[in-house]
Amino acid sequence: MNRQALLDSWVHHTADSAPCSVAEMNSRVARFEEIPSSTKAFADTYIPGHQRVLYSVIGSGVTDDPNFHPKIRAAENFHIDYIVAPQGCGAALHWHESEEVFVVQAGRWEVDWVDGETQQLHTVVLKERDTISVPPFVHRAFRSLDGETGLLLSILGGKNPAPVKWHPDVAKRAQEHGVGFDADGVAHQSLD
Repeated sequence: MNRQALLDSWVHHTADSAPCSVAEMNSRVARFEEIPSSTKAFADTYIPGHQRVLYSVIGSGVTDDPNFHPKIRAAENFHIDYIVAPQGCGAALHWHESEEVFVVQAGRWEVDWVDGETQQLHTVVLKERDTISVPPFVHRAFRSLDGETGLLLSILGGKNPAPVKWHPDVAKRAQEHGVGFDADGVAHQSLD
């Protein structure tokens, strides 16, 4: 291609910006100390070994508590959360209808998954800046190896993610701890 054709090609690769006021952009900023957090965002958090804090950053994501809202509600096809957990704790086996990406921000984390064909459980250890992309409908679990010094970033795909589907073994353990869902799908623990 000649020089003039290369320079002229920019006409097909430029565009004006969409409107975005300072107020609109400020509504899309999440300062860590302002991010809503929950220790009971999911049914499995009532089961020993699955305690964690979920920080809801962007998009509705998925949670067993519909009253838990993110700092930034506007999300175009993705949802972001931060996760902090005591050493050895994290999410129990579950799956989503879309891919989920985990990026380790601090510490070391184990991610388990179940091969649906063989029913084998596999584990990979991730350290800072490591990333894993878990496919849709694959049961996955994760846990912090370093405790509260670890920070995991979760990116969930999809515009309106469906509720989590738990592994049957998780349901049995949750039932043993009196955990279930009300008619609206909100997780509760019976105290009687």
